[in-house]
Amino acid sequence: MKTLITLILTLIHLWGLYPTTATVTDLDRETDTVTVETATGILYAFCGCEDYAEGDLVSMIMYSNGTDDDVTDDVILSVRYSGFYR
Repeated sequence: MKTLITLILTLIHLWGLYPTTATVTDLDRETDTVTVETATGILYAFCGCEDYAEGDLVSMIMYSNGTDDDVTDDVILSVRYSGFYR
């Protein structure tokens, strides 16, 4: 079982996928845009602000876009509500 888990984690890394967590910092209801900030200060945005509030935590699956040393071009593949911090 340990070998299977190691294989899966290796494939995920090779595919350029990684998880990250961020805090909702801004909601633009006019454009339906949610802006989030990671703990390291990186800002990302996605559409669909109807279920979010400032201070909410989200977990995201990211794609590195083939550039492991540059997070500015990474793509959000999936976002899930993870709780809130106020």
